[in-house]
Amino acid sequence: MEKIVEIGLGESLLRELNNIAMRYGVTKERWIKEMIVKALRSEKARDKIMKIVSEEYMEGKIEFDDMIQLIGIENAKKIRAVVEGAKRSVEEAYHA
Repeated sequence: MEKIVEIGLGESLLRELNNIAMRYGVTKERWIKEMIVKALRSEKARDKIMKIVSEEYMEGKIEFDDMIQLIGIENAKKIRAVVEGAKRSVEEAYHA
């Protein structure tokens, strides 16, 4: 079941949207829907990649530099911080 979503656009964005929709030969509503679906699929794929890369790094199968190439430096730094924190927690629990 499809639901209606309302958005507000300024006049200049609405003109740009109309131009793009005409260029592609679709309605502006159809173009917006296709772009939202595309963005959601892309985000889902990105999440899967992040999960795989995180697991590979945690298991020592890939190096930090490899992770940077795959997911970018900021994401790689976040994963490294989480993994290092988890390792410290395990070590502390083991020595307690």
